[in-house]
Parts: sequence; C-alpha cells; structure tokens
Amino acid sequence: MFSRLLLLLSFFLTGCSPSPTNPVDSRFSDVVKNTDNPADRLRSNGTVKAGITPSSVAISGKYAYVTNSNGGNVMIYGIEKNGRLEPLKTAPVASGWGPNLIAIDPSGKYAYTANTDSTSVSAYVIDRNGGALKPVPGSPFLAGHNPTFIAITPSGKYAYVTNYGSTTVSAYAIDRETGGLKEVPGSPFESGKAPASIAVSEKFVFVANSNSNNVSVFSIREDGSLASVPGSPFKTGSGPFAIALTPSGKYAYVTNSLTTKVSAFAVDGKGRLHSVPGSPFQTGMTPLWVTVSPSGKNVYVVNWLGGISGYSVDQGTGALAQLDGSPFESGHAPKAVTVDPSGKFAYVANGGDNDVTAYDIDANGALIFLKRR
Repeated sequence: MFSRLLLLLSFFLTGCSPSPTNPVDSRFSDVVKNTDNPADRLRSNGTVKAGITPSSVAISGKYAYVTNSNGGNVMIYGIEKNGRLEPLKTAPVASGWGPNLIAIDPSGKYAYTANTDSTSVSAYVIDRNGGALKPVPGSPFLAGHNPTFIAITPSGKYAYVTNYGSTTVSAYAIDRETGGLKEVPGSPFESGKAPASIAVSEKFVFVANSNSNNVSVFSIREDGSLASVPGSPFKTGSGPFAIALTPSGKYAYVTNSLTTKVSAFAVDGKGRLHSVPGSPFQTGMTPLWVTVSPSGKNVYVVNWLGGISGYSVDQGTGALAQLDGSPFESGHAPKAVTVDPSGKFAYVANGGDNDVTAYDIDANGALIFLKRR
C-alpha cells in the first residue's frame, strides 16, 4: 500500500498519468472520440490552456490564479461575467519549483503557494486593479520537506502548511501589513505520516495523513501554535489525501485515494470527528481533491481517473447524496476543483491536458460546461 501511495503522490504532484489508451482510463478517450472537432469542443466548454501540469485554482475578485506544478509558476486569468477565463497578457509569475497549491487570504490581498520541490512557501501581494502578483519582502519562506498544501484561518491571522516528507505541519503568523510569514512558537508540529492536505476553521486545524489512514486535529492557541485535541487522530479510509470543511465548520469530508470513497464526519465543539450516517460515500476512481461550495449545500470530489463527483449535503446530518448526472465530465487526470465565491461557477485543473475547464453550476449543484460564446 505504501508503494502505491508513493506512486499516486508522484503522479499527482508531477502530472504523470496513464495513457488515454489504457483501458482503465477509457472513459476519457471515449469522450474525445465522440467529438468530431476537439478544438471546437475546447472553445465551447470554456476550457483554456494553462501551463505544464496545472494543479490548483484560486480566485480573488475578478481574477483566477492557477499553479503549474511542472512549470514552476502561476498563471493569471481575468474572470468574465459569464464565468469564462481569459488569460492576462502577462508572463507567468515565478514561484518555487513544484507549486502544488495556491491559497488566497480572506482579505484578497495576499496569495501563497506551497512549493513541493523547493521546501518553501512563496508569498505575493495581489494587485486588485490588474491582478498582478508581486513577491512580498522575505519571500520565499522556509517550510518543511515537500510542502503540499496551505490553508489560512478565516481571520487571516495564521497560515498552516503540510510537509508531506517531514510528517509535520508548519505554522505561521501572517503580517497583515506586508503579507510576510513568521513561524509561531513550537513550529513545526508533529502530525501523522505523509500529511497531504489541511483544512482550518478559526479554532481548529485538520490534517489528512495519507500514510497513517487518519486525520489529526489540533486546536489553535492564541499565538497560532497547535495542541492535539482529545481522541486525535481519527480513523479514515485508505490513503486519505484531501480534506474540506463546510463554511459552518460543522462537517468535514475526506477523500480516500486508495479506494473509491469519501468519508464524511460531523465536527463537535471540541474539534472531534464523528462519522455521519452512511459514510463513507461512493466516488469515482482514485478520489484526490474535495471542495465544498460556499453555501455548504454541495460537495465536489475530483476523481483522478473518473471526472468530478457531485453531491448534495444533508444539512441536518452531513450525509451526501449523488447529484443527477454525477460524475461530471472533466479533462484527463483532473487534479483540483474550485467553486467561485458566488457559487455560480466551478473551475477544474486538468493536469493531464494542461488546461482549466470552467462550468456553470445549476440550482441543484450540477456542473454544466459553459455555453458557446
């Protein structure tokens, strides 16, 4: 299992992927075959080119930011009123090598990339008028070995980074004037084996430990340092790879990458996780990324070999129900899905195609390719 997970991580971070002719991946090749003019399909469904191996999408105001993990940079797009992305006529912004994820602070002033192969975090000031990124003083900032994910508290006071190769979480205070990072007392903090992703509320930090098959939960002290909550870590399925919280912080969802399942948990007032009725829930093959819509009504899971699974959330229990039409078509080897703050549009980074696809989100939460111009 350990070797399988290492192979999966290698694919996820570097963009290597099975050939489209491989039978296990035939659903993608079938989609292409059913299209007479792939270029026309590219235009009509709102797909735009990215750099080499796009791995995440983040949104700030009228702009979208895409990390290209094998390009060592971030590309910037304007967002049109209909949700379509338009690349800005500027060069990609350099990051560290292997930028796996980009996060925007709640104020929209700063952006941060976790640079997996550079053991660092790059920090930028966002130009709200033109979308440009400018490195903050002192950037990049040292992290642990193979930082993969970064999450920022709702207040914007603290940032937390998973160090996949160090079995730790780095914790930083954010300078609200400059966007700079300073490690808090005691950082880094021990987590489980191969911490792959992280989610935060104002009170708690949740870490998916992919080689420990569990989630570590920490309470956030006044100075941003972490303390393990009673009962932590909490068991998940095999190969937990991503974790996301509902906006209320009541529920947490974890993709189990070595299965075809997503686990759902209720979060109590002490940060402890309790499996919800019916959990785990069916996904596609190799579920990697998970995100929750801003309304908290829908959950979306990126299946590395099988499109995007969409669910409605039972607001009383946190249980998931598959949406009609799910899983929704994506490009090859999708890596991440992001829902814009309005909840009207979703964006999927297709690592195998080096592009990003935009979707309309209908009233039920279904993903629909953007219409032709």
